[in-house]
Amino acid sequence: MNLSLSLEAQGSPEPQLQWLRRADSGITQDIIELVNSTVGDGGVLGYEQEMSAAQGADFTAALLARIQGGDTHALLGRSLAGPACLVIVSRSSMPNCRHIADLSKGVVHPDHRGTGLVARAFVEIVQMCQATGIELLTLDVREGTRAHRLWQRFGFQTYGVLEDYARVNGEKHRGHYMAQSVENLALRLN
Repeated sequence: MNLSLSLEAQGSPEPQLQWLRRADSGITQDIIELVNSTVGDGGVLGYEQEMSAAQGADFTAALLARIQGGDTHALLGRSLAGPACLVIVSRSSMPNCRHIADLSKGVVHPDHRGTGLVARAFVEIVQMCQATGIELLTLDVREGTRAHRLWQRFGFQTYGVLEDYARVNGEKHRGHYMAQSVENLALRLN
């Protein structure tokens, strides 16, 4: 079913969250739009300039291949106005570390920031983690960014700092490696 049609049928102004299983014609465009909406944030997603159509197609193809591999999950939020959010959850492939998953490319379109969408997405992530045996979430983020403050508010704690984490316009930025148990995140959300 076309997601945009199902949203209109529901009359829902609130973004609908969907775990990606396969591509539809809009996923690549949604990812490009989401990443490009953050370029003004200083390249915190790893892109200083807008993502091209070719970069978006490559990114989406690689993401969908990882999803098909079984250890990566991607949660996409869409509203009637367009893409709202994306977060990628990648489980460790190491046998002794299967309880750990890394959150990456967590992005909320500027039009949906401050609406409670992040908390809704975390509820979905907690449910998926509990269903699949993931017990610990990790992430990395550039120090002092909106995302860094957000992760702290949701209870993620720094376990390491990398001085030369990212370079933007020739300037070095520190990065924080953060973690939180799924159990603690679930309690925080309740």
